[in-house]
Amino acid sequence: MLTISRTWAVCVVLNACAAPTLAQSAALQERVGQAISAGKFGTARVGVVVRDLDSDAILAEVRGQEKFTPASNMKLLTSGAALLVLSPEFRFRTEFQLADGSLIVHGDGDPALADPELLAKMSPPMTVGDVLTVVTGAVAREGVTRLKSVVIDDRVFDREFVHATWAADKLDRGYSAQVAGLNFHANVLLAFPRPNADGPGTPPPFTLQPEAPWLRIENRARTIADGKNSVWIAREPGTNQFTLRGDVRQASQVGIEVTVNNPPEFFGQVLGGHLAQAGISIDDVRVARADDLLPAGRTLAAIVTPIDEVLARCNADSANLYAESLMKRMGHAVTGEPGSWRNGSSVMRMVLTEHLGAQAAAGVLIADGSGLSRDNAVSPATLCAWLDVLADDPRGGDVFIRSLATPGTGTLRQRFTGVKLHSRLYAKSGFINGVRTLSGYLVAPSGKRVAFSVMVNDIKTDAQTVSARALHEEVVKIADDWLKRQDARSDMKLGG
Repeated sequence: MLTISRTWAVCVVLNACAAPTLAQSAALQERVGQAISAGKFGTARVGVVVRDLDSDAILAEVRGQEKFTPASNMKLLTSGAALLVLSPEFRFRTEFQLADGSLIVHGDGDPALADPELLAKMSPPMTVGDVLTVVTGAVAREGVTRLKSVVIDDRVFDREFVHATWAADKLDRGYSAQVAGLNFHANVLLAFPRPNADGPGTPPPFTLQPEAPWLRIENRARTIADGKNSVWIAREPGTNQFTLRGDVRQASQVGIEVTVNNPPEFFGQVLGGHLAQAGISIDDVRVARADDLLPAGRTLAAIVTPIDEVLARCNADSANLYAESLMKRMGHAVTGEPGSWRNGSSVMRMVLTEHLGAQAAAGVLIADGSGLSRDNAVSPATLCAWLDVLADDPRGGDVFIRSLATPGTGTLRQRFTGVKLHSRLYAKSGFINGVRTLSGYLVAPSGKRVAFSVMVNDIKTDAQTVSARALHEEVVKIADDWLKRQDARSDMKLGG
């Protein structure tokens, strides 16, 4: 008589169930390898990891332990760490206080304060002028007709507005906006030129948002009769002196963007001008000194932004200012010192060590929060492990996942078109010269999830760029097919 122990029988059943899964994992690894081989990568470096979040098993790995420049995939580390440190309930709060005849504005590092992108999406839409009117109205309702001073207290952050490793010749571009304890209008100026009625060759008139009549803007643009608009605005380094250049055939419906220098000082001037227009005279407008002991005041107005709105702009829209503000804000929250890239990166490393272990954290190079710096580095395996940690967080996991772009939205607005997926895709793209990355989640209808990271560095040709983007989509489709098969097997079991 053959006797089979209960324990051995259970093992037989488990192994029989696991065999198809193991075979499918091997097939997934093979398909990923084939997808890489099919691309025209040349000397470009490719790293891929696909991780099953239910079992923590690595389903596919190619150079997964090597460090890659992440570009905007760095935002996954920054925003996730900020969510864990600051909490899902955190709100940025900018306060306008009246104290001893002065208006004191206490900044909280909020990157969303009067952000034109967010204002346009409000119902009904608002303008930066509407925001300023709310503030000046709150002051006017107090019967104030004269202020001794308007003081901008931006000391929640340090005053290193620009990261040392950012490209010096790109600092007037919107994606390189300065980072301050008081941010305003995404720290950019928008110019709206239109053709001059006097005809071709004449300088086009323009309006600004926000209104800033004191600014010096040299107009070297010209009106043209034929062709397309090709107009831009440049800023002299370290100043708020601007030059409008190029050709204008028709009125610009989208603002021509340029960064401002010293955002707290710029905001003070804008606010002071708006108060003056409202009939409130001001003796002095200034930024708080490092050693200022400002009097306690009565709050007249406060502008509050929930962290989930900041995360969405950071991740789905890949707004660099938002990532850097999150980095500095968590540095301030933990140290009590002005938030900086130095203490923000230290806090990030502390959080990574706590959740991933010292070895994995030591392998991450942290320069800035957005990925604009080329000095950042992380492996695909570490990114996937980090995504696993965040997805499993009981308080903030859903908030984090929802902050990522989906096909047709944010930075995936024109990605995965015509691709029919079984699972829901949530992802963060990354792009700087020579780098194309995509990392995120696939969530099947059953709730099964995988994390993936596809990182391509050292891109030098258009063909490599095309291959990188194609690989992003191919790895997602391969992982999605694996999830679809898992769901089908689960349905078969449930059906008997």
